[in-house]
Amino acid sequence: MAGKKKQTLFVIFAIPKQPAEPGNRYIANDGSMTTIRSKAARFWTYWDAKAFAEMNHIALNALTYIGREYFTAFEVQRLAAGLHGL
Repeated sequence: MAGKKKQTLFVIFAIPKQPAEPGNRYIANDGSMTTIRSKAARFWTYWDAKAFAEMNHIALNALTYIGREYFTAFEVQRLAAGLHGL
């Protein structure tokens, strides 16, 4: 089986208050925190993510930061179509 093509998009990561909690935390489209990757707000550019953070009063720092995450071609296609959830 051939590997699925992947592309990186920008997301806003949020470190949990308890460091022992496993898994990534993301900022969702509504500005809330989520552990569900498909609900993470995704951006084509760093600057789009930064503007989203500013508009939603999300302080970017060592605990909440913009980074890259891999998404499949299907997930990227849904973002391009404006469909964020599965």
